Amino acid sequence: MAPETRSLLGQGAATLCAALVALLAAGNAAAEAVGFLYVCTVNGHTISSQQLPQECKNVDVRELNADGTLHRLIPAPLTPEQKKKKREEDELRLAEEEAARKQRSRDKALMETYSSVDEIEGARQRAIAGQQTLIERADARIKQYQRERKHLDDEAEFYLNRQKPRQLEEEIHSNDELKKTQEKTKADAVNKIKALNERFDAERQRFEEIERMYHEAEEARRRAEEQAGN
Repeated sequence: MAPETRSLLGQGAATLCAALVALLAAGNAAAEAVGFLYVCTVNGHTISSQQLPQECKNVDVRELNADGTLHRLIPAPLTPEQKKKKREEDELRLAEEEAARKQRSRDKALMETYSSVDEIEGARQRAIAGQQTLIERADARIKQYQRERKHLDDEAEFYLNRQKPRQLEEEIHSNDELKKTQEKTKADAVNKIKALNERFDAERQRFEEIERMYHEAEEARRRAEEQAGN
């Protein structure tokens, strides 16, 4: 091909590209000039304008393209009651999401701590054993203080119509306080065992629920794979 021919072809291609760019620019400018049409209904009357009508400020507004198709729906502003309801719904949703997040965290920790129900029961027995030891020690000391109190009461009978010696009164008071301390230790341990049983009961129940959900999911996956294979 002669150099002059290639030059003419190159100029023609450049001219065509320039024309296409100009055409696209003109189309965009025309589209921008047309803009959108805003339409709303107030008290049964339809109002439309190329600018957002003031009369439509409290109702839904349809933003239409130049060809009449819907571009977007501009919702009406919320009333104070609607704002309050939305705020309450948002707060409830956030609370539920936070509760779900915490539950996932607890579930993860539970499954990482135990590998079976037997492990949960083993942990229960070890935790309760420590409290049971406290109860047994407290019972033994309470019996000891009861025996000591009987001796003190026998001694106090000699002073039935007289003032008891100061040392004897102090020993009786000390005996009462020591016995109360052990009774409180025992009561605290009994309450702790109750709390431990409630905790391990809940952990066992949740562990079994998670295992059941896992097995159900595995079974559903297996059935889906079998159906896909058929």
